[in-house]
Amino acid sequence: MAQPLKLSFTQDVGETSPAKREAVGALRITADGRKFRYAKAGAASLAAGSLAMAPAAEAQHVNRAATPAGIGDRVVSVVVGTTAVAENAYEDGYLQVASSDGQGRQYRILSNTACPAGGTVICTLAEPVRAVLTANSRVSLIPSPWCGVGASATEENLPAGVATCNVPAGHYFFAQTGGVGCCLAAGTAGVGSMLVPGAVPGSLAAMNAALDVDQPVAGVAFAAAFTDGKHQPCLLTID
Repeated sequence: MAQPLKLSFTQDVGETSPAKREAVGALRITADGRKFRYAKAGAASLAAGSLAMAPAAEAQHVNRAATPAGIGDRVVSVVVGTTAVAENAYEDGYLQVASSDGQGRQYRILSNTACPAGGTVICTLAEPVRAVLTANSRVSLIPSPWCGVGASATEENLPAGVATCNVPAGHYFFAQTGGVGCCLAAGTAGVGSMLVPGAVPGSLAAMNAALDVDQPVAGVAFAAAFTDGKHQPCLLTID
């Protein structure tokens, strides 16, 4: 069942927490219309004003065999490939049915066990299975776009939001995804320029129409032209 938009939160948009206090990915909208997503930093810290990027899926955890599961089940086991799974690595992520019986469905993961390479990970789901999974079903473990985020020079990755404060590695925070924000600039950009992830990790840069056609737009330069290396105003459009 879909959950209503949450209106009350236990963590401020300007603070971090070593312990999880909201569902990862929870959307928060402030009175002035800015939007934030509850996120978790990855193995490296994030500086205030830096653009965080979503984690990539692990190839050895995609299109894998699942144990059969009936309608109403909330526990599904998955045999992974040659990459181990850490405990709760897919918390608030998704189990997606890639092909065969049950295909096209996805379920939010509440928790998962750890398992070695080639082992079986047990996923506890937030919602019941709604179409049977059989021995032919192939499923994928997909992380939340906001779990394990980090500054990245892989410009074609998905922007997850801008850190509004310094975030220690592994801490939870609200990443800004919409409205007026302040982000590290790479290069120059005129007011009104479409902004994409820059080559400098954690930055935004003006879109080059000839070169950046495969990059996701994260916002628009707003109020003042970009100066390289400065933290500049932008209107974020990730959400």
